[in-house]
Amino acid sequence: MNRRNAFKKIGLASLALGTSGILLPGIANAQEEKVKKLIINRQRMSFADPDNPTDFELKHTPEITFMEADGNGFTRMKIHLGSNGIVHPTEENHWIDYLKIYKNEDLVAFTEFENGPIRGYAEYFVKLSKGDLVLVEAGCNLHGIWTNTATF
Repeated sequence: MNRRNAFKKIGLASLALGTSGILLPGIANAQEEKVKKLIINRQRMSFADPDNPTDFELKHTPEITFMEADGNGFTRMKIHLGSNGIVHPTEENHWIDYLKIYKNEDLVAFTEFENGPIRGYAEYFVKLSKGDLVLVEAGCNLHGIWTNTATF
């Protein structure tokens, strides 16, 4: 009888796990679709007057800060969304949804952010040499794609 009960429990556990495996992707896909509908602008943006950027333009510009290097030649790089102390808002319907980091035109990092609970900020360790060009691309779900570059 104990063996029979053990098989019943294993069978019920398998059924529960199998059902969860079917339901969870459906829930995840519904959430992804909801977020995709909130991403409405994928136009590449730029400053109207590069010598006099507006606060709107500055809050969408990725700020790139090079920090210390480790013993293996990887430099810590901070990326903050918003420049000159102007921070990009993070709300349910308005947020930075991704960052891409390029080193000399090669993509080296891609990070996606969920809407609402996280601000557009990241740190990466990137192997950099003097003269390398770093380009950061950031996507605002409402106001398009913004970039900034820095030479190491």
